[in-house]
Amino acid sequence: MQTPRDENFIPAKLACLNTDTIQGTNLVSICLSLSNNGICVNETDTISFTMKPIDPKDENYVDCWIFQGTDGLTYPAVANADGELLIDEA
Repeated sequence: MQTPRDENFIPAKLACLNTDTIQGTNLVSICLSLSNNGICVNETDTISFTMKPIDPKDENYVDCWIFQGTDGLTYPAVANADGELLIDEA
């Protein structure tokens, strides 16, 4: 997949696809919502793989959005096929 870019050639933020069985097999562009001026989110979909921490400088995840887990390690963002970022507000 070639990362989409805006008119200034800035690459889109990518996330791991939640339905993959292996983390990072497929990447999806994170959706932006113009109606609420923010990122599209999904609080009900689940992840089909076991999240594994990654090195933020790992070339396989260079275009992924990285988050710090509660354990202090870094993990890739995960989204569904529509680009909705999976979040858990718990």
